[in-house]
Amino acid sequence: MKRRSVLKNLGLLTGGLMLMPSCSFLEKRTPIALNNLQIKIEEEELMEQLIAVILPEDNLKGGVSLGVQNFVWVMLDDCAEKKKQDTFLNGLRLFNTTVKQSYGDDFEGLSSEEKYTALTNMLNNESLNTDLIAFLHTTKHTAIWGYKNSEYYLSEVMPYNLIPGAFSYKTKTIDPNEKININA
Repeated sequence: MKRRSVLKNLGLLTGGLMLMPSCSFLEKRTPIALNNLQIKIEEEELMEQLIAVILPEDNLKGGVSLGVQNFVWVMLDDCAEKKKQDTFLNGLRLFNTTVKQSYGDDFEGLSSEEKYTALTNMLNNESLNTDLIAFLHTTKHTAIWGYKNSEYYLSEVMPYNLIPGAFSYKTKTIDPNEKININA
């Protein structure tokens, strides 16, 4: 009887030791799992910083707290053709070097005002690399699209009505403090 329990415990211990290397207890991040794009953690963190500048936190939730950066990655991975994905990644990889040439530091090392200025100047500068311009515009438009389609935006900021205009045939005075549905 004791042999069976010893063998059972030895089997459990061996199985646990075999699984142990796959269990990482470190606090380091792993990149988002995508089907077509191969990105690094640094690139994912750069995207978070860009989203934080494009959709900052104030009295409303910002883009990073809503996970808009993940929306950008997934939409690009699932919906963009291979050429656009390559252009996007080339622009992403050119971004930090361009910022470093213009401002003397990586995007991460800049203050929030400098980040906003750098991003605004780069969005308005048509003489930059075409891949970089495409990356910036794609990021901006997809981030805004993701934010405006988030549950938070559609329930808290601009409440969405399933049936627009239902029971609104009566005259109504507009209260400037009331949230309205701009989609109806």
